[in-house]
Amino acid sequence: MNMKTKRGMNMKTKRGMNTKTNKAFTLIELLVVIAIIGILAGLLLPTLARAKMVAKSVQNKNNLKQIAGAFSMYSDDHGGLAVGIGESSGRYFFGQYNGASAEVDYSGGYLSEYVNNSEKVWQDPVFNAFSKRAKKRTCSYAYNSHYLNEMEENGNWWDPGYSYVYRGLDTQIMESPVETVLFGDSARNWMGPVEENWFWTPPSQARAWPGWETAYTHFRHNGKATVLWGDGHVEMVAPDQTYPVNDDQLGYICDTDDHLFKPVK
Repeated sequence: MNMKTKRGMNMKTKRGMNTKTNKAFTLIELLVVIAIIGILAGLLLPTLARAKMVAKSVQNKNNLKQIAGAFSMYSDDHGGLAVGIGESSGRYFFGQYNGASAEVDYSGGYLSEYVNNSEKVWQDPVFNAFSKRAKKRTCSYAYNSHYLNEMEENGNWWDPGYSYVYRGLDTQIMESPVETVLFGDSARNWMGPVEENWFWTPPSQARAWPGWETAYTHFRHNGKATVLWGDGHVEMVAPDQTYPVNDDQLGYICDTDDHLFKPVK
């Protein structure tokens, strides 16, 4: 091999090496790419989180719309009467509640057959931080039973055979269904952590005992509560400003005149 041929081969080898070197990223270029990815992630993640929250809020509204249909169908099947909230046996509108050590049987409630025995209908996907009242979940929504039910008792509460049942009243008593609440986002904190709650105690009763005041409307959707009204529409409601919302996001949607709870205006 002559010198000219060797020089040619060496030049080709150097050009090949130079080509490979030029295709590689430098450290500065890699850092720039990483910085751009970080900036994009910082912009996109909050947007994705907000989108996820919006989707959960939409699901929550859909739950209450299904409950509205169930309430209406139950009333049609029972001579125009509102559903009862529950009875001493543990049967409630949403299912059979068997205490803290057992799961709720969502096929055993007054409204179960009208929601295909679904458990998800009764669970707000946003409400996931609470002290459990059963082995798993119970119900995220409370019912305006104070004004739409009457309680029938058998015996005295201290008797061994004592029992009770809440009977629904005629839905025609709602003079203005569009201004009368049926169900809404609810929770309670009876001297302890927040729990799920299904009795929507109106403000007059929640504040009836000085020193023991509490609240049952849960403003967990960006400071608002999702409410189902007597005419079937669902909307987000801001808290009444008469009394402040507490640290657990519990408050009231009206003053102690109960005007949004009373069926007779």
